[in-house]
Amino acid sequence: MTEKETLAADADSEQQRLADLAEIGDIDLSQYAPGTFGCHEAMHTTSLMLDMTDDHLLQHPAIVADPEFYRLAGEVHEALFALYQAIGEKHLAD
Repeated sequence: MTEKETLAADADSEQQRLADLAEIGDIDLSQYAPGTFGCHEAMHTTSLMLDMTDDHLLQHPAIVADPEFYRLAGEVHEALFALYQAIGEKHLAD
């Protein structure tokens, strides 16, 4: 991906994040800041999804049999691991 494509993807992601945030409505987001139970819940959910990706996708015969499926499932696993690490780094910093 070129730098221009990366910047466009980042801009699209931020636009979607802001739209999703607007849809949430009047929720006190401080309940979900790093160090809170809400943030811990997100970290735990990410851990569960990471385990499910490993156990139910990367080990599934249909996925293992197809190189493209396996590569894509691996990318999902890597992205979830990166998310888990990022949440943990901020959540457990204190």
